[in-house]
Amino acid sequence: MAEDPNLPNQYAAEHADFVALARELTDEQWAAPSLCEQWTVRDVVIHAAWHVHRDRSQIPMFLLHTLTSGPTKAAAKAAASEAARHEAQSPEKLLEWLASSGTCNRVNLAELMIHQQDVRRPLGLPRKIPGDRLSSILDYCLSLAGSATVVPGSHKRSKGLRFVATDMDWSAGQGPEVNGAAEAILMVINGRSSAIGDLAGPGVKTLAERVTTKRPSS
Repeated sequence: MAEDPNLPNQYAAEHADFVALARELTDEQWAAPSLCEQWTVRDVVIHAAWHVHRDRSQIPMFLLHTLTSGPTKAAAKAAASEAARHEAQSPEKLLEWLASSGTCNRVNLAELMIHQQDVRRPLGLPRKIPGDRLSSILDYCLSLAGSATVVPGSHKRSKGLRFVATDMDWSAGQGPEVNGAAEAILMVINGRSSAIGDLAGPGVKTLAERVTTKRPSS
């Protein structure tokens, strides 16, 4: 997939949106459950900050975990390690870390977008994601490359289905139709079963059967 010339601006905007959300969280919201299994909102913020600031020195260990236990468990191990390392840090320090300049790429844009919704949905804080940003990440997550580097399995969950957004001009795939808000489609193909109820169409039953219970993601 060719690099989108709009990616730097999209990444910067999504990063800023996540930081703005995190700055407004109360102590109770920091401790609240997220959509990711066994992760609080604080854990999600730590994971997002770790992801966009990963340096090359962390890659060999992450690849070793991936080879020995698979990408999902590798991501969980990395997240648990980071959560433990930053457990004593204040929200202010975590915000400083999250807000500092990170690495701009499509994977990190997807991570910031999906994990922001992992925070927003259970807290009842909806937002309207700009269409160009959202369609770019939908297309990426439906690709083999995106499925391998963002949330493992998104390509398999979506195979043989046609997705049609009802709130923007976007569609993809062939087969029984799944329709609904583009954000809900994004969350479900990335394993967030709680968003299934926001979708409709003859393909929903098949998609629901493929989506596991809520779980942390890379």
